[in-house]
Amino acid sequence: MTKGSMIKALIALTMAAALFLCGTVPVYAEESEYADIDILYSSDGDENIYISEDQFLYNFKGKNPGVTICGYAGESTTLDIPHLINGREVSAVDSEAFKGDENVETVIFPNSMKTLGEDCFCGCPNLKTVKLANGVSDFYKVFNDCPRLEAMTFPQGVSSIRDSFKNCQSLNYVKFSRSVASVGDYSFSNCVSLRQIDWLGGIIKLGNAFDGCTALESVTIPEGVVLVDGAFDDCTALKEVTFPGSLLYITGGFTSCSSLTRLELPSKLLFVNEAFNNCQNLSKLKYNESTTISETAFLKCPKLVIEKDNHLILKLLGWAAIILIMALTGFLTYRLLTYMADNLSREKSKAEKKPENPSYRR
Repeated sequence: MTKGSMIKALIALTMAAALFLCGTVPVYAEESEYADIDILYSSDGDENIYISEDQFLYNFKGKNPGVTICGYAGESTTLDIPHLINGREVSAVDSEAFKGDENVETVIFPNSMKTLGEDCFCGCPNLKTVKLANGVSDFYKVFNDCPRLEAMTFPQGVSSIRDSFKNCQSLNYVKFSRSVASVGDYSFSNCVSLRQIDWLGGIIKLGNAFDGCTALESVTIPEGVVLVDGAFDDCTALKEVTFPGSLLYITGGFTSCSSLTRLELPSKLLFVNEAFNNCQNLSKLKYNESTTISETAFLKCPKLVIEKDNHLILKLLGWAAIILIMALTGFLTYRLLTYMADNLSREKSKAEKKPENPSYRR
């Protein structure tokens, strides 16, 4: 049983007990430090859980001065998480707070939200819409296995995403803000309906993020990305990849992309390793001779023809310029030597024709 279900079950049991005069719920927290404004709903050891007017369950975690949401006792399928509860900012959602919750369909986060605990919305079978706010910077194991989630737009402020949306089978659109610097392993793995990714730049590293996205046909990796490491493995519909000029390393990323037929690697790329194995239909590769290609970079690519871009035209132009300079230098040298020889010849002729001085006659 999930944490959210356990809390709801606890609520139901305590309410039933109250009806049979076995206790009194809710219990007013007259002995707690929040007795003046917070209503105690239940207590589990040292952790007290309170309930707000709009039926959100919350607690106070560690040194966090804000409120941490840990459940919901209402009937609405839309969780519009408040900005404030009893004058204090709502800043976190507890780990596993809504894990496996079958009722939630929409989640709206306030700008005060800063932390989303691990697995807090994982496995919610009916969750369809998520509206993020600017406060959350890191996503780690947040919305995995939500089969009806359709789109995600990450606002400015989000910096990293890891293992947070895998197996979201209806997810078809993702948009990243400029603040996103890293999209890490398993972020969108097996999102089999994903067709469009909008990048606004800012990303430096792409990890093993989109493997198994079998509906993805075209990808333009944004300028600024330096490293691609396993990003699009097993994307069997992927036909076109555009790389940025900033890319320096590909250490994985396109294994078993069976629809990929041609590639042009950026001129500044330094190294490729184990990136395009088992691309059965890859037939043409163009890259700069300064790029180091590992022996394991293109294994099991039976149709591949490699075209090394060695800048032949530039080299020919360079040699032509050298020959022209040498020819011009030789010509100028010849003219200079001829001019000097002519001058010397003229001086000699003048000296031979000059009459003798009479004072030296006998």
